[in-house]
Amino acid sequence: MSGDDHQQYLDDQSDEIEALQAIFMDEQFQILDVDTLETTTAQRLKLHNAADDAAAAAYRITVVPEEPDEEPPEIPQRLGLLFAYPPTYPDVPPLIVCQSEQGISKTDLANIETHLHDEALANVGMAMMFTLANAAKDWLREHANLDVGEMEDEAARKKKELAEEERLAKARRAAGIEVTKETFEDWHTRFEAERALAKALAPDAAERAERAKRMTGRTYFEKRRGEAVEAELEDDEEDFDLDDLDDEDDLLDDLEALVEEEGVSTPALPLR
Repeated sequence: MSGDDHQQYLDDQSDEIEALQAIFMDEQFQILDVDTLETTTAQRLKLHNAADDAAAAAYRITVVPEEPDEEPPEIPQRLGLLFAYPPTYPDVPPLIVCQSEQGISKTDLANIETHLHDEALANVGMAMMFTLANAAKDWLREHANLDVGEMEDEAARKKKELAEEERLAKARRAAGIEVTKETFEDWHTRFEAERALAKALAPDAAERAERAKRMTGRTYFEKRRGEAVEAELEDDEEDFDLDDLDDEDDLLDDLEALVEEEGVSTPALPLR
């Protein structure tokens, strides 16, 4: 490569950097300090093979999926698009390393790099970094929901753990004793068992209450005898015979003897 060709490549690369600085805000475009880069990143950008200071330059474009006028998502994503120029760029693709600044998995980083490599091959011969930054942005917009879903699951899990800890703390304060997850679960199990037992016995209690309201055979006969006495006293035309009451007493005694002998309960008799 002649000196003129080399200078032309450098001029093309410098012009593109100036254009990128004009397009992106300061926080979105950075000229990196090569000495502070991780060794692996520097090797992938082939900075250790640089023959001069110009070739040793590296840059970062921060890519976010949302447009400037859009509200950022609850769990944002930020991609660091690091690049360096080979000596004969743009006649060859740039050297690219993708890093997650926020919310992007390693798998997605690898997929983005593959996607950008294909885009770069399609744009060889022209300045392409702005095109590649837009390609990365479009990829994030199409696939962001996958990684956000994983982060939302993690956030939901942490929220549930915090809620459980708060619940145990409230129980501890209310009881005035040390409450752990294990002791609380033990208490809750016993509480549910006692409540289930009380619910199962509830029909028996109701039945006993209903039975108490019923009139036994003895009560029935005594009530009838009282009514008969009252009727006899009020009826002047008819004589009252106390022998009839004695007969009823004998019948009542026989009934009670039968109950004791047979071991059965006296049926409830309806009132007239």
